[in-house]
Amino acid sequence: MLSFIIYMVTMLVFEVIIYTVVGIGFLSFLGFTYDSYISVIIFLIICYVMLIPADYYTSILIGLFKTKSNISRFQQRAIDFILYTSFSSLVVGIVDFFMEGISISPANQILFVLLYYLLDMYSDMLLLSKI
Repeated sequence: MLSFIIYMVTMLVFEVIIYTVVGIGFLSFLGFTYDSYISVIIFLIICYVMLIPADYYTSILIGLFKTKSNISRFQQRAIDFILYTSFSSLVVGIVDFFMEGISISPANQILFVLLYYLLDMYSDMLLLSKI
């Protein structure tokens, strides 16, 4: 049990580091302006932490849709994409609004969320292909 907890914490820290480094690259490419690297790291960590419940909420809603109606895999992915991007755009917008040293336009917020979604799906695919 302890080894599982250590594994989960290690994977979470590794994922946060990867998303932070990749996130800074994405944001710089998108015209994201910031005062310092520390403010970007704080922005990405807050977004990451706030996106965890949004991801679980999306998964729960997908599970409910799946049990209540017979939806195809494509419909499941489409609903997942719509819900995830909606919740994530809301989270990124809220964090951007409340952080002082950060400025990202709404169009770039949506593009960042789309890139983040693709990175998340790719990392899930890699994890599931190893199992």
